[in-house]
Amino acid sequence: MIAVITTLLTFYLSKNNIITLLIAIEILLLTITIKIIYIGGVYDDIQSTIYALLIIILAGAESAIGLSLLVSYYRLRGKITNIL
Repeated sequence: MIAVITTLLTFYLSKNNIITLLIAIEILLLTITIKIIYIGGVYDDIQSTIYALLIIILAGAESAIGLSLLVSYYRLRGKITNIL
């Protein structure tokens, strides 16, 4: 719970830094994934592992799309500061 609150605070405080926003979203998704895997282990359920794998795939796709947007913006403008 503390990791989620910390991530949300980072998300709120870094409104003008897109890289920090992407890192905060990744940490939030990984925290949720760890909690889902833990709950699946407690209840001996395979379905939570499948959900966790889907979340990890979603996080990887989000990272790839976000980084490709950053690279294309950098090539277009020459700087990344103050994107938002």
